[in-house]
Amino acid sequence: MLISEVPVDKYDRLLLAALIENGRASFADLARRVNLSPPAVADRVAKLEAAGIVTGYHASVDLAKVGLPIECVIELRITDRDYKRTQEALEMIPQLTLCHRVTGDACLLIKAAVASMPELQDLIDQIGKFGATKTSLILSTPFEQRIPDVLQERGKVETLRTAKG
Repeated sequence: MLISEVPVDKYDRLLLAALIENGRASFADLARRVNLSPPAVADRVAKLEAAGIVTGYHASVDLAKVGLPIECVIELRITDRDYKRTQEALEMIPQLTLCHRVTGDACLLIKAAVASMPELQDLIDQIGKFGATKTSLILSTPFEQRIPDVLQERGKVETLRTAKG
């Protein structure tokens, strides 16, 4: 994987923050927010997409309202060092919404959503086949999907590293 440097100025940072807040905002709305013309915003967004900085636009879903009120984080210490095989097996479990390979005691940090405590128990048993688990229930999410403060600094050109290929 090739890593390339992409210069990002204050307008790009403002656009990134605005898009994270509302990925459905029109170019006209974004233009008003960052004090540029809509065509300039369209060009900048296209460049951010082409550089792989903006990788997509996603809906935010209230899982409780679709019957999945219990969310948890599961730390998994894998006993089988074949991460690829474990990852492929975990991808087939529909309750899992996120999986990170991490450092520390755990090998993987997994987020899941389930309808009931018995379903959670079954899920933990299923994941436990791959190694030792430690599960924490999510009580609330004070914030998510934030852009790091360093990208919001004004008046300074930052260089973002993007993966290509």
